[in-house]
Amino acid sequence: MKWLSLFLPFFLGLGSKHDKPRRNLKETALEIYDAITIRSRAAVFLTMAGLCAIAFICGGFFIFLLESTKQYDRAGIIIWNSTLISSGLLVLLALAGLSYVYFMAWPGVQAARNRQEVRAEEQRRQQEHPVGSLEQAFAALVMDFVKEREFKREHRSTPPPPSQEPSRPYASRPDPEVASETPTSYH
Repeated sequence: MKWLSLFLPFFLGLGSKHDKPRRNLKETALEIYDAITIRSRAAVFLTMAGLCAIAFICGGFFIFLLESTKQYDRAGIIIWNSTLISSGLLVLLALAGLSYVYFMAWPGVQAARNRQEVRAEEQRRQQEHPVGSLEQAFAALVMDFVKEREFKREHRSTPPPPSQEPSRPYASRPDPEVASETPTSYH
């Protein structure tokens, strides 16, 4: 889609001003070529660097393999010499270069890393956001309701201590145990 949006303005003349005369096809083609080379220079460079790193990995591995098998065939043991060490270093350096190209320098990787950092920053900012006074008041109201319900539940579950005679000189309501025994209506 990006390539299509790159080509269409040149062919349809959408990118040019109306006061300029229409250009010929050669000028349009040169503009397209310049735009492509400028936009794709980094990707081409990184691709070539990756291919060179792969070639060095293969070359270093085969040099290491040939030297080690030659030593084993001659003496029956493998001794670290300059050829083995340099081919091993060549493989390691080429692996490091290849991993840098495809894990660090590739254009899409950097953009994805930036998007991930922005998301992480947003999440951190949302977690640090202070709770508003309305939210605190609502939380306090809910916690008060929960504590009151727990207190009532505990109060109902514990039996009252036995007493000899309950005295209620100032009671305005009748005792619920006694009130349930007296009939409220006569049939």
